[in-house]
Amino acid sequence: MQNKTNWLAIVAAAVAGIALGFLVYGLLFGDVWMAGNGITTNADQTIMYKDGKEIPVSPLPMIINAVALLIYAYLMNWLIIKTGETTLAGGVRVGAVVGTIGLLLHYVANRFAANPTSLSLVDGGYTLVLFVVIGAIVGGWRKK
Repeated sequence: MQNKTNWLAIVAAAVAGIALGFLVYGLLFGDVWMAGNGITTNADQTIMYKDGKEIPVSPLPMIINAVALLIYAYLMNWLIIKTGETTLAGGVRVGAVVGTIGLLLHYVANRFAANPTSLSLVDGGYTLVLFVVIGAIVGGWRKK
């Protein structure tokens, strides 16, 4: 797979995933996601709390997310090659299948945890769109 791997596409897919996360969890559905997780903020929204305890600010979750997104993109590249779906549309199809599995995993886990359906929709919806985007990028941007 080494000679069929477009590393620039993998990095671009990871960056797109970070941007999508910023949109979903920041601008579009941040309040819904925070409420679903029981997270609150102080009046000027500079400190977050969960169960009455301050959530420490750390870059570690962002670093782990970036590494995970690189791994997701690399594995999607592998899966796209193995399935022969090496086009933009093929990548979207593979991404939709993988993303749907992720959506269902979030939904089931949140049902067992008695979390609100809104949390499943935000997390699962992000996962579905994320893998469609990753699939589109690594499927459509093949190494020449």
